[in-house]
Amino acid sequence: MRDPKSTLDVTRARESSAANTFRTVDNPPVFVRGDGPWLFEADGTRWLDLVCGSSTTTLGHNHPAHLAAIQDVTATGILHTGTRLPSPFRADLYELLGSILPGELSCFQLVNSGAEAVEAAIKAAQFATGRTRLLSFEGGYHGRTLGALSITHGERIRKPFSVFEEIVDFLPYPYPDDPTGAATSADDCLAALSQRLQDLEHTGDLPAAVVIEPIQGVGGVVVPPDEFVIGVRELTRTFDVLLICDEIWSGFGRTGRWFSFEHTAIVPDMVTMGKALSGGLPLSAVAGRADVLKAWPPGMHTSTFQGNPVACNMACATIATIRDQNLLGHIETVVATELERTLRPLVRLDRIHAVRVNGAQAAIELLDGNGEPDADAVMRLQRRGLEHHILIYAGGRYGNGVMLVPPINIDRNVLADGLDIIRELIEQEVSS
Repeated sequence: MRDPKSTLDVTRARESSAANTFRTVDNPPVFVRGDGPWLFEADGTRWLDLVCGSSTTTLGHNHPAHLAAIQDVTATGILHTGTRLPSPFRADLYELLGSILPGELSCFQLVNSGAEAVEAAIKAAQFATGRTRLLSFEGGYHGRTLGALSITHGERIRKPFSVFEEIVDFLPYPYPDDPTGAATSADDCLAALSQRLQDLEHTGDLPAAVVIEPIQGVGGVVVPPDEFVIGVRELTRTFDVLLICDEIWSGFGRTGRWFSFEHTAIVPDMVTMGKALSGGLPLSAVAGRADVLKAWPPGMHTSTFQGNPVACNMACATIATIRDQNLLGHIETVVATELERTLRPLVRLDRIHAVRVNGAQAAIELLDGNGEPDADAVMRLQRRGLEHHILIYAGGRYGNGVMLVPPINIDRNVLADGLDIIRELIEQEVSS
């Protein structure tokens, strides 16, 4: 295996600057082995992974169910067949997905990444309805390909590109503790959505779909009131508009349920999923009503590697492990409990604006001395975490959120020890 210095040198010289490899530090760690919540350097130095590859390695590293799933497929000698041939592993995944989703969402389109799942859902909605317009929400994140980026709210990543601004509207999303003071209530947000739909109906330009994260993960673990999500579902039904729930970040247990829309008992028309679905290999999916996903002809949305057998069997292992080991219960009784116990007291500190915990994720928003969102402090905390061999994440609508995304099966004591260090680092940062 290539040595760490050579790895960094070649990566620095040849990798596109658009990648995030050197964003936080000039010499990030190079890991050669993983085991559960731990990553290891070549010299044996151990790091606690509370990022999970951006909410992807949800069962940690080197999970035996994932390794067995890979071996089952490689034993067949068939690693790829393309999109024109069926696969038993793909069929198994369809059945398992059907077992954890509402019965109405019985049809699936497999793709390769979360952004591609959003693209597929957009195309399916436009084809099924004959409309083109899309409604999305402020603070939402849906990916970086042009279609997904068009409905992603962050201007820094959206504005430099030729996105589809003429057919996309952004509506307010409840964010009662917005650090800039631009607080929005559920009632106000629903009123704005209702008015926009009325206006578009009047002009004959109703949208193909409304796309929503029922819980905004990348946006800072922002959990809207139940009545907002329920109201969005009711309005889309009233105006005969499809509702797409983006579960790419939140799906497969991150919020303590299989999917975040389950917290309000709504049933969307389509669901996008990815990241934790396979636990580490490129795979994503759209689940939807059969009348939507069977409306278009063969070949209308396809890609070379969709439904790859190795990735599909990894996904089957992910779902079976979460189900058979009752990891949704573990999230509630262990992960969320430890996050709350350790992090909630931080809200008493002057520069801590908010502490939000939802299932197996948390966001701690920091302010500077003038009461403004402090993204620089979060970057410093990421670096301090590296000094203590802990990986933490940065996020939030304004980049001022320390985000923790641990494996959903993490041991209580391991998590508690890591959180104690993080709490101390945050206390030191805001008191300096």
